[in-house]
Amino acid sequence: MRIARRTKTGRPARAPARSAARGTAFVETLVAVPIVLLLGLGALQWALLFHARTALEYALLEAARAGSVAQARPDAIEAGLARGLMPFWFGVDASRPWAAAVAASNAQLRQAIAAGWIVWRQLAPTVESFGDWGEPARDAAGYPVTSLVEIPNDSLQWASLRQPAGGVAGMRGEEPIGARSLQTLNDANLLKLELRYGVPMSVPLVGRIAVWVMRIADGCAAPSGRRLGAIDLGIPAPIGAPRTWTCPFYLAPDAAGNPVPRWPVRAAATIRMQSPARQSAMTPHRTESPVFGSVAGPTMAGADGTLPSVPPGPPESAVLPAPPVPTVAAASDGPVAASVDSDGSRSRADSGWLGIGGERTFSVPGACT
Repeated sequence: MRIARRTKTGRPARAPARSAARGTAFVETLVAVPIVLLLGLGALQWALLFHARTALEYALLEAARAGSVAQARPDAIEAGLARGLMPFWFGVDASRPWAAAVAASNAQLRQAIAAGWIVWRQLAPTVESFGDWGEPARDAAGYPVTSLVEIPNDSLQWASLRQPAGGVAGMRGEEPIGARSLQTLNDANLLKLELRYGVPMSVPLVGRIAVWVMRIADGCAAPSGRRLGAIDLGIPAPIGAPRTWTCPFYLAPDAAGNPVPRWPVRAAATIRMQSPARQSAMTPHRTESPVFGSVAGPTMAGADGTLPSVPPGPPESAVLPAPPVPTVAAASDGPVAASVDSDGSRSRADSGWLGIGGERTFSVPGACT
């Protein structure tokens, strides 16, 4: 018979192996819990960032829609951006009047732009687009307004009959390409906007650590070490191509002037103009914006957020031969349906043009009947 050993108090003595196992499990728990906690907080923070990215893309699309029906005016674009950001900022509150929510969203947008954690800019049409295709604007009665320049938006199906003022650099299908803008008239009727937004890193601990790492990686701060309790996080290494455009966003202040850890997010939206675009103070030059509809195709921004320079076109004084004006045969037996060969959509397939069937322009009378 096996008799259990007892201590002086009369209680059975614990086995040394069992006590060692319990001590090991306790140490492993102490090591694992902070790691699991950090992973969980990190997953939550990235989920919030992805949600913010989706909300910003929607808001920028609302801004582009507002600009497309209002001559690409900056005030209309900002009003649309504020309406698009309103659900993201304030959620859905049935007790709050809609007009009050819009006013609050407009006020917060102005504060954010002034603080530097929201930046939007127009990428197209450019100053050169207006130089090639601009005409004196007209008021509601149809009279010219000589102080304003706009890109015509009517009868785009007959764009091949219009000639750019800066000369012709080539042809895309039957449409001439302007030498200054490297765009056709249909290209110049595309409104493209870019939004840069500093999303607050609201999750404790991981948000500040992520911003600290990326500020050093992007060259926005001098390399420095950091500790998390007894854990040495080391010194992050700068990346090879730092994104200098991100630096103003990482610690952009709130309404009270206190720096807030933020994550820079960039989104872009493109939409066809539904009204004649008018030149404004936000209209960029072609060297400041990606090239749309150029002979070489679209040019994207670099990793640091800067945009590549584009070689200038022919001088304005250069006289280039105008292409022959195409003639359209009259249909004697009723309407003639346009095909992908006759409406120019096939020739635009490899040039970065919108590949949506509803975006085709028909160049045959009666094609839409």
